[in-house]
Amino acid sequence: MARPARLQPYFWLLPALTLFCVFRLYPLLFGLFLSLHKWDGMAPMAFVGLANFREALFEDSLFWLSLSHNAIYAIGTVIGKNVLALALAVILNAELRGRAFFRTTLFMPVVMSLVVVGILWSWIYNYQFGLLNNLLQRIGLGNFQAAWLGSTHLSLYSLIIVDIWKFFGYHMVIYLAGLQAIPPVLYEAAVIDGAAAWRQFWHVTVPMLRAIMVVNVTIALMGAFNVFDLVYVMTRGGPNNSTNVVVLESYQQAFEFYKLGYGAAISIVLMLIVIALSLAQIRLMRGGRAEEYN
Repeated sequence: MARPARLQPYFWLLPALTLFCVFRLYPLLFGLFLSLHKWDGMAPMAFVGLANFREALFEDSLFWLSLSHNAIYAIGTVIGKNVLALALAVILNAELRGRAFFRTTLFMPVVMSLVVVGILWSWIYNYQFGLLNNLLQRIGLGNFQAAWLGSTHLSLYSLIIVDIWKFFGYHMVIYLAGLQAIPPVLYEAAVIDGAAAWRQFWHVTVPMLRAIMVVNVTIALMGAFNVFDLVYVMTRGGPNNSTNVVVLESYQQAFEFYKLGYGAAISIVLMLIVIALSLAQIRLMRGGRAEEYN
């Protein structure tokens, strides 16, 4: 094969590799480099080694508070999105009149901008003229009215509900694809054996969707620990840091307090935590699947 012919595949890959290196690889490497330095964006960088990591892990209580908020956020959104998405996927996978309309409608929040979603739900949660409090008042549940984004006890959970509403349609579509790939003969065999609908779901649907569940849970977990837009638009970490999350803390340290090296170190720590959690979750779920087949 002539040399130009051998090099042709690399020329086809060159645009994608260039974009990857410029927008992915270089920022990651520069972030690692920056995390080892003290820099305010103007003065010369000063090498400090692991001092930024030591400050984040052992001296900054706000970092651990933010991480605990991410953990609560992850538990709420991962469970909420996957349970709701799977339930709706099962319903919409059946022979239901108008199911194409319902699939499209339920997926619509996914394509909306996170900024638009944040502003929309800020109006819904507004204490004085928000839709939620007015609805509670109209149906005789005025005692349940609250400052949903102004309460240190409710604000984080209010954001969790918005995140679930925004992304459950995305996970629903993935579950739908998995459901449609399950051979109908498995359900026919279950019916012949006298299995009720819930047994068919538990012993046929769930095992066959195990790989899809791994994908959905991993995506939801990564999203929960990288959440920024909704928090920034709706609460900016308030009130009293009750909704502060790690990415927002990194942003504030870097671009509001001009501690770019420290902000980069927080991001690197978060990246390592997300990788560790994702690998542990994938191994756990795949291990459970292997035990089933054994």
